[in-house]
Amino acid sequence: MHIIKTSDTLKKHLIALRKEQPKVTIGFVPTMGALHQGHLSLIDASVSENDITVCSIFVNPTQFGDAADLEKYPKPIEQDIEKLVKNDCSILFLPSYDDVYPSDYKQMIFAIGELEHKIEGASRPGHFQGVCNVLHQLFSLISPTAAYFGQKDFQQTVVVKKLVEITDSSVKIRVVPIKREPHGLAMSSRNVRLSAKGRQNAAFIHRALSQTKEDLASMTVAKAVAKAKQFINAQKGAAIDYLLAVDAKTLEEISSLDEAENITLLTVVEYENVRLLDNIILK
Repeated sequence: MHIIKTSDTLKKHLIALRKEQPKVTIGFVPTMGALHQGHLSLIDASVSENDITVCSIFVNPTQFGDAADLEKYPKPIEQDIEKLVKNDCSILFLPSYDDVYPSDYKQMIFAIGELEHKIEGASRPGHFQGVCNVLHQLFSLISPTAAYFGQKDFQQTVVVKKLVEITDSSVKIRVVPIKREPHGLAMSSRNVRLSAKGRQNAAFIHRALSQTKEDLASMTVAKAVAKAKQFINAQKGAAIDYLLAVDAKTLEEISSLDEAENITLLTVVEYENVRLLDNIILK
């Protein structure tokens, strides 16, 4: 695996690669590090579908509204490198802030509409513009054939598809299913901030979502969601930020399964002072 730390070096490397192999396919997995099996499932998907896989590790400050949250973000780079080598990643791009955002760079405002303000965006103002800025920079630099994202960050996958649409990018967006810990908690870099007991107990989130999907066979959306909220609120130390069923394309909240072709149940639960995202596809 090549470890590349500057944009210029990566650009030259990819130009040479494309010159040698004009039809080479390049898969791209953007991450902020602290890699777990969820990230590695994205690497595996890219490796299986492309000639070359590029993984970036860059903790993007523009998508953090809370400076303390940014400061707490884990950075176990040596372990990350070992995992990428083991999973056959071709290139690790490890840039500095100035490599992603040169001194003359001005943060752009992307026309992603209400997608940036609702649900997760309501709790984290500016977050999705930060995501769009960093991805636009990285897509422009790498020009990947396909980019890989995890279903766990569902709203982000919707935003990224919109970004590709409005920038007329040729990048194909691949969404890989959620990887879960043995007890059911969605894998996340944030999970390391949970206590050992809390990490196991937090499986109640996935149980609530799975039960809601079952309940919808005999209940209205409103009743099934209300039941799930009651169950989560009954867990000691748990606080729901949101739990709602949405149109998987527009993220508009729905009240009936007949309202959209594809529907996802989204939630964020605060537990042991950690925001835990999860979702389940309803149809």
